[in-house]
Amino acid sequence: MFIRNVRLFLVTLLVSLLISLTAPTNLQASSITPAEFADKNFFTNWQRTDFPILEGKATRSWYWGPKPLGSGLLEEYANAKPYNRRVVQYFDKARMEINDSTRPAAVTNGLLVVEMITGRLQKGDKSFEDKGGGARIPIAGDPDNVRPTYADLSRVYNLSLKVQPGEIAQTALNKDSFGSQNSYSQDELTKIAIIRNNLGVPVAFWNFLNNTGQVYENGEYRSGVVSDWLSSTGLPITEAFWVKVRVAGVEKDVLFQAFERRLLTYTPANPVDFKVEMGNVGVHYVNWRYQGNLPTYSNNLATIFTGVQPDWYEVTTEGLNIRTGPATTFPYPTRTESFPILTQLVMGNRIQPLRQVKGEKLLGENDIWFQFYEGPDLYVYSGYLKKLTLPDLPAPTITYNGLWVAVSLDKQMAGVYDGSRLLYRTLISSGRTNSADPTKDYRTPKGSFRIDGSFRPKSQTMEGGNRASADFYRLEKVQNVSYFYLDNGFHGTYWHSRFGTVPQSRGCINMTVYDAGLIYQLKAGTQVLVY
Repeated sequence: MFIRNVRLFLVTLLVSLLISLTAPTNLQASSITPAEFADKNFFTNWQRTDFPILEGKATRSWYWGPKPLGSGLLEEYANAKPYNRRVVQYFDKARMEINDSTRPAAVTNGLLVVEMITGRLQKGDKSFEDKGGGARIPIAGDPDNVRPTYADLSRVYNLSLKVQPGEIAQTALNKDSFGSQNSYSQDELTKIAIIRNNLGVPVAFWNFLNNTGQVYENGEYRSGVVSDWLSSTGLPITEAFWVKVRVAGVEKDVLFQAFERRLLTYTPANPVDFKVEMGNVGVHYVNWRYQGNLPTYSNNLATIFTGVQPDWYEVTTEGLNIRTGPATTFPYPTRTESFPILTQLVMGNRIQPLRQVKGEKLLGENDIWFQFYEGPDLYVYSGYLKKLTLPDLPAPTITYNGLWVAVSLDKQMAGVYDGSRLLYRTLISSGRTNSADPTKDYRTPKGSFRIDGSFRPKSQTMEGGNRASADFYRLEKVQNVSYFYLDNGFHGTYWHSRFGTVPQSRGCINMTVYDAGLIYQLKAGTQVLVY
């Protein structure tokens, strides 16, 4: 059984992707609560620009929207840390995302407009999924407007009309051609203010991008630049064009311009403070990517256990060497007494790949290798593995409200539930018996417990047993530790790969580092049932 003591060192804690937030006092009466945001940094970003609008302290159009569209999601993204998953949350006007959970304050906005115009769904920094054309969704006005759609903008995407500062934006975007809109030639806001990305940005949009006004930061209002336009909106990707669209059933002249992350509209007929608005890019993107059906949960944390069920594979050969890269030319991982990292798998071992990559061909044309550990990076060749079908998790005898964890010792499996709904299931290795010394029983205790919040290290050294005997052990860099009863806890494992087969631990629930990382994000006090 792992022992917790003062000699255990604690390294940098992983900032939880999805946490409860503390609201400033004057937020209590508002119609939105911080708990509706998937990450505290999302809330901070929204609060800065849009909380003054909600509270009537600023008169301007929304930068994000009055509230998130739904719970946060953990979307697959090839370059996100950790494990190719990033937390995102959608709003009327855009999406917020954290691509590196070690730098959670670095909130970015996706290139949603680029994706919808090109029809290429971005799945990584350099990887895309072809959706067979751009989004057939109207860019502005009523949702039943026929045109223009994002797909229609593909013909003007990054097309420069060579406009110059001071010229009037008067090009109309017709169905198959360009026209001219001269009704607003005396409107100073339609003049080209600046050239960016070889495209002209009208005064109306440039003023909006550099707008100053009331913002909310650190619990107080102040005057400042509302938003950093380059990070929030991005560069223009079309010229500014005039179109006629129906808005609430009334046809209006609208000047629009697509940017990488946003779409701006200028409607001369609107009241002064609302002539320029952000398009509903977030809503449109959700309709395009998710057919308008974002999953909703009573608890934002539930979303990290849905839609990301990794595959499991079983070794089919007597000895499968582990390499630090996807080829036999890469060295074995370095194994030490206190860091006994696996260097070889045996028949029946199970792995949970983090990603697949192309590498050396060993069997025919098969060049697929699986990476199943990070820091050090561990790879195995896929040709000696077979995909597993996870068995059903035995139904627990008790159901709890909210999120909770079930552990079946008989099946060597664990599951995460939201009430009676099973969200996620996986393989584990629990505590074993001690045949050499029956007085020392390492079996994981059965019963109802709660995740302990008093000591919850992201990484630690674990040691136990008598230093003078063969029973002593010391294991460094044990990751994602969540204790739930005395010295029993969930944690990542790198010294064996017998998940779902036989009990192996000294009382803890051994998991892959990926699975332990998911459990690590659950709140202290989360119910655990071992049965």
